[in-house]
Amino acid sequence: MDDQIIKTTLPKEISTELAKERTGAAYDRTLMAWIRTSLSLIGFGIGIFEYTEKTGGDTVFKSSKLIGLALVVLGITAAFMAISENKFNHARLLHPEITFSGRSKLSTRVGYTLIIIGLAAIIHIMFKLFKIG
Repeated sequence: MDDQIIKTTLPKEISTELAKERTGAAYDRTLMAWIRTSLSLIGFGIGIFEYTEKTGGDTVFKSSKLIGLALVVLGITAAFMAISENKFNHARLLHPEITFSGRSKLSTRVGYTLIIIGLAAIIHIMFKLFKIG
């Protein structure tokens, strides 16, 4: 018995709808990744805040409470933005013609905010180490 290849052609609408299903699932996986990232930011922020509370703030990280608070706020903001972006992306899937949107990505905005928080922490540490101010 010869191996025969059976070729089937799906109508364009079916393959388009299947692609939209895969894209929707990818949007949901991305949302879950952002939820995990947000939870990590919130957890680190609470940990830093609590460590500073327990040490009495007598370390070089005296104002780490602000850094901890900033991470918690960033985590909460990132979660809200991720949910909003997910809803927007799912709504775009309903339109027959989907075009690329060149808007800023959430990850880029969160990354820049983390850089700012990190720089603030480094500046504060340097001021404390060298007793400036």
